[in-house]
Amino acid sequence: MDETRAREAIVRYGQRLWDRRLVTGTSGNISVLLDDGDIVATPSARSLGGLEARDLVRVDPGGRARDSAQRPTSELPLHLAAYRERPHVRCVVHTHPTFCVVWSRTGTVFPRDTVGASESLGTLAWTPYRPNGSSELAELCALEFARGIDTVIMERHGLSSIAEHLEDAFMQTDLAEEAARIAYFSKVAGFLA
Repeated sequence: MDETRAREAIVRYGQRLWDRRLVTGTSGNISVLLDDGDIVATPSARSLGGLEARDLVRVDPGGRARDSAQRPTSELPLHLAAYRERPHVRCVVHTHPTFCVVWSRTGTVFPRDTVGASESLGTLAWTPYRPNGSSELAELCALEFARGIDTVIMERHGLSSIAEHLEDAFMQTDLAEEAARIAYFSKVAGFLA
């Protein structure tokens, strides 16, 4: 993908994540790997709702901003780790959806016993808490990505979905949040032990 299209897509999907309440405040971040190896990422400390293409940060493959006046997301190490472990991946979507975060505190992945979760939701894994933006968190997620996992639920933090296309990463994020919501209410209603 070229830079112009990547910037337009990130802005569009950032707004979709915001509209679906998969992110709130300044939480969440998105990146796209360009054909030349550079990455376009969301900026640090900015809401994904209402971003403009010029707000996005282009970084080199090592994570250094091409424009030193810009600062990419603090979760850039996680994005770089995903691209390193899965060369065919072209985008990373990292969010803090409410029910996924709540469920992450159980230390397991939520049950995938609904039709939507069993038929459409891709591979999932859970990782223990590590500080946000840390190399420790990035490496824990990288281990799961290397195993072929596409969505990682991070304890007390959120989730990251990787894919070849932003639509797929968005859909996996949305499906994971819905599955976590159903699992939560099923547990509250007594349907889950």
